[in-house]
Amino acid sequence: MRIPLFLAAGLLTASCSSGPTPRADSVVQVDWAPVTLPGAFQFDLESTHTGRTHRMFVAIPEGPAPAAGHPVIYLLDGGSHFPTLERLSRALPRLAKGFGVPATPPIIVGLGYPGDTASSDQARGEDYTPPAPDLSNTGDRFSKKQGGADRFLDFVKKELEPALAARLPVDTSRTALMGHSYGGLLVVHALFTRPTSFEAYIAGSPSLWWNHRHVLTGKQSFLAHHAATPVKARVLLTVGGLEQTPRKSQGERGMLAVERRMVDNTRELSGELSVLGGGLEVRFLEFPGEDHYGAWMPMLSRGLLFFSSPPLLPGAE
Repeated sequence: MRIPLFLAAGLLTASCSSGPTPRADSVVQVDWAPVTLPGAFQFDLESTHTGRTHRMFVAIPEGPAPAAGHPVIYLLDGGSHFPTLERLSRALPRLAKGFGVPATPPIIVGLGYPGDTASSDQARGEDYTPPAPDLSNTGDRFSKKQGGADRFLDFVKKELEPALAARLPVDTSRTALMGHSYGGLLVVHALFTRPTSFEAYIAGSPSLWWNHRHVLTGKQSFLAHHAATPVKARVLLTVGGLEQTPRKSQGERGMLAVERRMVDNTRELSGELSVLGGGLEVRFLEFPGEDHYGAWMPMLSRGLLFFSSPPLLPGAE
């Protein structure tokens, strides 16, 4: 996977920033080479369900695959989060060995889009939001189209997963869907509407506020399904401790943090799901000192451990 030149240059600048910043006209011109992630690949896949092209970033664990195949994490917002989770996953075997606990590194599949940031954001706004009878006042002032979550999940299960299974040794019974923000909203929607599609559902800072908390209308059908046929799934819900606290510098916009109740909504949903039992394992983690834009990184690390090696989670016995 290639990292853009401007990012590579920025990383180099940050790592050498202990001294004074040189004048632009004093920088020595050199031939730059793109940074790559060893063992990571990308490919594009056209979907008949969403009607668009999706870009997949894939990292395969080192060494032979387990007899049943590799577990898989489907990571939403892969264009942004894939490099971080890929590096964390590479370090997992050494960490597990140091603590003397088992761990099975997963294949990481980052789901992204080709094209520029603006077009990717528009596609994301449609693919990650649930269908609803009324999409006229969702609270999203940017996305032109919304409500395509079911089409996107069909793409993941009916097109992407078979394409991977045809080329890689994957264990389709051990899969996780992981996402942050709108990605977390999609994970919760998938849990309520497709509780057997994944083994684990990892929702970081889920945007439960979207469209007047419409996603929670699916909770009753989920509860009825669970009462009739207990759901066997593992659920991790995370949120930053400051996500409901406005900054003084944000002015009127900061009040959205209060109105959206990110912390309360996530904690309340966790509490409602935790008491169900019957094979449904639910865990809630709040990250002190993190706001919405900082909570994604601990979500990735905790989500990886939750799925691949629960004994390594901080606080585990």
